[in-house]
Amino acid sequence: MGESLVVAPELARPATPDAPLPVEVAAVTTVPPHATGLLEHAEALRRFFGALADLEAGRRTDDVRVVQFGDSHTAADYQTGPLRRSLQRRFGDGGRGFVSVGRPWKMYVQEGVQKSGMTGWSPERGHFAHGKFIGDGRYGLVGVSIATSQHGARAYSDLVAAASRIELAYLEAPHGGSVDVFVDGAKVQRVHTAGAEVKSGYVGLDVAEGPHRVELDAVGDGGVRVFGMTLDRPKLGVVLDAFGVNGARAGDLLRLDESHFGVELRHRDPSLVVLAYGTNESSDDVPIDVYEKQLVDVLGRVARAVPTASCLLLGPPDRAEKRRVVVPSEAPGGVSSVQTSWTTVPRLLEIAAMERKVAEAGGCAYYSELDAMGGPGSMAGWALEEPPRAMLDRTHLSRQGYAELGDAIASELVHAYDTFRAGAPLRPKGPVEAARNEPAVSIR
Repeated sequence: MGESLVVAPELARPATPDAPLPVEVAAVTTVPPHATGLLEHAEALRRFFGALADLEAGRRTDDVRVVQFGDSHTAADYQTGPLRRSLQRRFGDGGRGFVSVGRPWKMYVQEGVQKSGMTGWSPERGHFAHGKFIGDGRYGLVGVSIATSQHGARAYSDLVAAASRIELAYLEAPHGGSVDVFVDGAKVQRVHTAGAEVKSGYVGLDVAEGPHRVELDAVGDGGVRVFGMTLDRPKLGVVLDAFGVNGARAGDLLRLDESHFGVELRHRDPSLVVLAYGTNESSDDVPIDVYEKQLVDVLGRVARAVPTASCLLLGPPDRAEKRRVVVPSEAPGGVSSVQTSWTTVPRLLEIAAMERKVAEAGGCAYYSELDAMGGPGSMAGWALEEPPRAMLDRTHLSRQGYAELGDAIASELVHAYDTFRAGAPLRPKGPVEAARNEPAVSIR
């Protein structure tokens, strides 16, 4: 990004890395500036809206599932959590959905998980070495699994989200090992992951509805790789899975084995797939057209895996970088001064424009988080508010900021759904163009 950038934007950790997510987070009802009418191409969500209509009419026999892939804005669940709760208040709480077991990375945070940890287990994902990607690409939809072959290795998660059924997802493979599953301290099943071929495996456990402690103890008779678990409830409703990884780019999904990715995504059977990338790409020097091709390829994989699902692209929120500006002296013969200001990263605007174009061409809806925040310059302003809606790195938001965006997205989706139910045209009219044409905000 050049010498003008002071804060590294690599999204190596969530916005508040040392603070655990509270058990209950109050919904934020404040709507950020320009948050109305920013859902573009809502007609692309007809299948998702149809599933919601069937749910409300009592015609469905399964939950309506939403899966969101993204970077650290998604990984911490600070934005997807409020979005999840807003949709569940309207359409019913179908369960918490997918969470990892143990701690796939140091600061793993998800709503519904109060505490987690592991000993003897290690995070497992692909990596680059000497310019080549090393790994088999079978790490679940998060892209990061936990693995061990050590006897007595232990991974646990203390859940506060209620569940009546817990489904464990793992890799089945020749010479796979076994793991004992404990729920609330009692052994409920030994899962054998050995199989004739390499494929995804699932085992469901019925439990009394409520919060639980889930623990995995490895037997030590072979290697075990676990992707995570889904938490379900008997009541039908909306389920939203947040598949986010700190530092992720959209192209990372292309490093997952496509067959494995397809099986895992079809198993979740989403009615809506959300892609939320662009922040990390705004710090790279990869040509925009390369990123565009990657995003198109990702949408292709999603369409091949779940052809009946709707898709939504979330444009990245604002991100600011610190720049030095030489200010000439107004006095004759005076000395110029150097001042600094936080301004929107120009490449972020290019990426947002490209994602909007890809969404329209790919038959997806598009929502501009940048415009929802107030446009270019908003991140700098949010960071100076009291209380702040953005972190001082001007890349991440505070919990309040994330909650406002999550609620704003939910409000847009529900409004478009109600329009769909009323039989009115879904394509937005004036508000989107009006928001685009508003003057840019410059806050120092």
